[in-house]
Amino acid sequence: MELTNDQKKSLLGQGYIPSDDGVHFACRVLIPAGKMNAEVARKIAEICEKYGKGVFNLTQRANVEIPWIKHQDLDKVASELKEVGLFIGGTGIRVRPALVCKGNVCKFGFFNTEDVGKEIDERFYRGQYKSLLPNKFRIVVSGCNNGCTKPLLGCIGLQGRKPNQVTIMIGGMFGKDHMVGQELAGLYSVSEALDIVEKAITYYRENGLPGERFAKTVERMGFETVASFLVG
Repeated sequence: MELTNDQKKSLLGQGYIPSDDGVHFACRVLIPAGKMNAEVARKIAEICEKYGKGVFNLTQRANVEIPWIKHQDLDKVASELKEVGLFIGGTGIRVRPALVCKGNVCKFGFFNTEDVGKEIDERFYRGQYKSLLPNKFRIVVSGCNNGCTKPLLGCIGLQGRKPNQVTIMIGGMFGKDHMVGQELAGLYSVSEALDIVEKAITYYRENGLPGERFAKTVERMGFETVASFLVG
């Protein structure tokens, strides 16, 4: 059965990315905080061999894509991934799963980035999955001053500066166009920072234009205006 463009677009929004051959899909598998154990790795390898061509790709946001999956096998792949607690997704005009560094094990990390990443995913990705936005919204977390995950290039970025204290950047973007984010004044606890993230998402939903990235919304509305809304 040949799929319509609307059907392919719907699948793309769910994490099934159409291949350029018009037949196969790449399944984007979410890897919480970019960390998987041996059991999960074996399951991914098994699925690649069973339904694909025995290969998978690592994405720039520390997830996994399994290419060469036929349309009739998509549900089977999703079902087998659930056996080890994994899900397909991370696409669409919504909050995306967090990109985090390995700050929970890095000697430079000021806080547990893995726990923060999982909290972001639960609160903003899964918790607001059906609440669509003008475009994608990326949250980037770095545990220390090194900024390995490039928080300045996220829609909103959190960067550790002191133990359990972060600075917040807004308005970054990287892709066809790129913009460097700007820092909000002050330092914030992780809890405070996540509340500000929620306010940023709300502001974007209410003020962003269709198709407009958050960085462009900040540019259009003015950094000081957005910053005032977020931190008063």
